[in-house]
Amino acid sequence: MSAVSRAFVYEKRDSWLYRLNPYVKIAAGLVLIVASLAFFSFEKTLSLFVLMLILSASAKKLKMNSGSLALSAPFAAIIFIAEFLLGRNFLTGFAYALRFVNLVFSSSIIFTSVSPDEIDYMVRKALRSRDFSFLISTTYKFIPVLASDISQIIEVQKARGVDFDTKNILKLLKNYYTILVPLFVVSIVRSQQLAEALELRGYGASDKPTFIYEYPFRTSDVLFMILILALTVYIGMFV
Repeated sequence: MSAVSRAFVYEKRDSWLYRLNPYVKIAAGLVLIVASLAFFSFEKTLSLFVLMLILSASAKKLKMNSGSLALSAPFAAIIFIAEFLLGRNFLTGFAYALRFVNLVFSSSIIFTSVSPDEIDYMVRKALRSRDFSFLISTTYKFIPVLASDISQIIEVQKARGVDFDTKNILKLLKNYYTILVPLFVVSIVRSQQLAEALELRGYGASDKPTFIYEYPFRTSDVLFMILILALTVYIGMFV
């Protein structure tokens, strides 16, 4: 799996971030996303970026989240050039570009630290809907599977002579079309297998299913949330 794909896929790591309550991780991630959208100055965007780098590095997931930086870099460069052409100064253009990077980076931190089972737990607790929560968590689980399928199909098509390195845009789009049909077929087959597995395991047999794991709030969750809020407010008001 490519580094860009891994930037938004959950992978279990032995670190403090993964042991936090899932509600706290989602809330902290939303705080970072809102701050990424709200901060415009160079000092604030840079401070927020450094904060997220420290969080990612201390959670042993900086290498995993680096794919989000690679993904956002070309778009950030376009934003910087556009701001420069509009007559903005260097720092303002860099701040707007870094603002986009912060938005993608904060989203990556959420996706890579919250497991599909935790998402299923939160949605089911909030909406009391087993089917809807299962739909969301299953979709989340199949993101890395689909990414792996696409990589395998591309390699197979390359072995058959399909050129994905051509500089002709129309030909490139036509060649990428050869990925869609095999991917669609594989997805249909996998959905049928999933339906059969659910039926064999008795999905829906119980009206009130229980949870294997519960996620109680602990002191570390409260302290982490207070720390994130305090640092974000400090950056917004005093930096």
